[in-house]
Amino acid sequence: MKKEPASNAATVKKLPARAAEDGGATMKSLRASLKLLDHFVAGTHRDLSVGELTALSGLSKATVSKALSAFAQSGILVQDGESRRYSVGPRAYVLGSRFLMQDSLCSMAFPVMHDLVARTGHSARLSTMDGDRVLYMLGLEGPWFVNSGWRAGTWLAAQSTTAGRVMLAFLADKDAKRIMAQAIRPLTEHTILDKTKIRQIIANARVTGFAAQRNEANRGLGTVSVPLFGPGRTLLGALSLVFPSHVIAPEQDAALAAELHRSASVISQRSGCAVYPFGQGLPQRMSA
Repeated sequence: MKKEPASNAATVKKLPARAAEDGGATMKSLRASLKLLDHFVAGTHRDLSVGELTALSGLSKATVSKALSAFAQSGILVQDGESRRYSVGPRAYVLGSRFLMQDSLCSMAFPVMHDLVARTGHSARLSTMDGDRVLYMLGLEGPWFVNSGWRAGTWLAAQSTTAGRVMLAFLADKDAKRIMAQAIRPLTEHTILDKTKIRQIIANARVTGFAAQRNEANRGLGTVSVPLFGPGRTLLGALSLVFPSHVIAPEQDAALAAELHRSASVISQRSGCAVYPFGQGLPQRMSA
């Protein structure tokens, strides 16, 4: 009779407790090191020192110094030879560029945004939710060039931006309530801080399909944003137009929203949304 092979379970050896502890400590150290990178994109600093990152992160100076050195060796960060300060390196740029090339929403939105800019003359922005914050992913400038101060790859507050508010209108209730419960950081002296007013803006966006504002996120700038949907009308992101606030009167917001809905319909349908719920859509004969 053929002898049955011994059970695999009998030959598996448990890792020594010390090895398991070391592995856990390594992962904890890795997570702490990766969190340091957030400080290079969350603030307005072009570069940061070991001391500044120690204060921002709460980690020990030795831990911060070792982590930054490793990031610099890999090209994720670069260190200035004179000031000894660190900034974002070329390898981080390559990694981020790869995301833009591979992300399906960016790929579908890019040509449609070109058409939107050509039709309206205003700058277009593509954003999505990243956790509880708005991530500004892609921007195309129009003839009415405006320096919003925000760059692709910037996180923005959901409650204070039109992109965030229009996405809050279509997020799951539990997610929207969690975000709205957070403190609102004013971006300018015009930022609305009254949550009752913001909830009303969000409620209106749920009906009209767009949100608009003037001077709240940036002085001198206005924005109009509409939602983007995927299969089953799952929220994918927001499409926005940005313009000098003195150029477009509030009475014209609905007209800009109609142009945005036209473009958002194309992006949403290409992303798997059967019927975009706002606007008249794009005529079939017109390519984007």
